[in-house]
Amino acid sequence: MTHIFGYAAGTERLDLKAVRLNQAGTLRINLSRIILALKILVSIILGLGIAREAVMAIIGTETVLKDLRHFTLDAERSLPTWYESSSMVAIAFILGIIAALSRSNDRENTRHWTILAIIFLLMSVDSTVSFHEVAVAPLRNAFHLTGAFYFSWVVLAAPMVAAVGFYYLPFLFRLPGSTALRFILAGAVYVGGALGTEFLCGYIATAFGMETALYKTVAASQEILESIGLTMFLIGLLRHLGSLASLLRIDIRAEPA
Repeated sequence: MTHIFGYAAGTERLDLKAVRLNQAGTLRINLSRIILALKILVSIILGLGIAREAVMAIIGTETVLKDLRHFTLDAERSLPTWYESSSMVAIAFILGIIAALSRSNDRENTRHWTILAIIFLLMSVDSTVSFHEVAVAPLRNAFHLTGAFYFSWVVLAAPMVAAVGFYYLPFLFRLPGSTALRFILAGAVYVGGALGTEFLCGYIATAFGMETALYKTVAASQEILESIGLTMFLIGLLRHLGSLASLLRIDIRAEPA
């Protein structure tokens, strides 16, 4: 008898609305409820981050609440950072599933799905440990970068993003129209946040300083756009996976030792 989360398959039913296990042992996943849960989760996390910025602007950091760092939108080791990294891992996982399914019915796109899964897995690592920041000081000092290029990692990232976008154009044209549109919109929001606002943050940091309200507002908007873009892409992937449901079969078994 198989046990899942403490319930016995065949005798119990999971009391979850998004994921259900019926008496026949069939796992049923309600994508609509998962998508709704994602929207609620990102709304709560971003709402807490925005509320934190407002509270800190009113009372400052020299209180018993300190700076409420764990809810900060523009900081490492915070709830928004955890959400971004977790979203990237989830995206990489779903992309891997779609890549595996495409081997049987869509081999032309298998490579693109696989590469995208690897990219997002690497992005999740960088989101946590910030490898990209290693390049900031050397590039800035070597080329005397200021203004929009003050956060100099964008000098490397911008052409890389452009190259990936160009490479994936044929792939997007091969996808269903609604799926391609979701991916394009999600990518525009995410890249606009990750790169677009980073250029703006660099200019503001150079001209006015990083402790100004303007800089903090733009930096917070960067994290908001990134989280929304990732959520949009994750939802788009879930909807696309739902359209492939007839090809998906999960068989979990314990092989004898």
